[in-house]
Amino acid sequence: MQTSPSRYDHISIMLHWMIGLGIIAIAAVELLRGELFAKGSVPREALKALHEPAGIIILALIVLRLVWRATHAAPALPLEMRDWERLGAKLTHWSLYLLMVVICLSGIAATFARGRPIDFGLFQIASPTDLATSQNVARTLKNIHGWLGEAILVIAFFHALAALWHHYIRKDDVLTRMLPGRQISN
Repeated sequence: MQTSPSRYDHISIMLHWMIGLGIIAIAAVELLRGELFAKGSVPREALKALHEPAGIIILALIVLRLVWRATHAAPALPLEMRDWERLGAKLTHWSLYLLMVVICLSGIAATFARGRPIDFGLFQIASPTDLATSQNVARTLKNIHGWLGEAILVIAFFHALAALWHHYIRKDDVLTRMLPGRQISN
């Protein structure tokens, strides 16, 4: 029987925080973009233009993370965790992984449904088809993308809240094993 490490490796930690902060940043910009700038304004359109390439970069990091996670053992959960906590942790993690992928794919589908490429400035990722779908399909895909984006923020909030609860209330190492640097004691 192979033992699991006591904390996540540096690559897992780096990918976790890069993806998490990337998702929060892209969501914050998207949520605030409409509140801060008038429709059609240059700043609003510039921020909109950053959303899709940033999403593709985050998707690449997510794929790398999933491959890394499939090939590298995660630390064992603390022995004192109750069965419902273990189940909750697993469901939360798999929900986050699933949402990360589906959000990115729904965003790509929404862009391509409008017949547009994803523009990185120096190059573009062209739609696999030159035919745009109906406006209703494109709008529906965009709405799904937005709803899933809101859902992942809610689940991520509870994920972070649970990590803080483990650190400050339970006083176990659930949080510290995903923090950069050396093992941190309570």
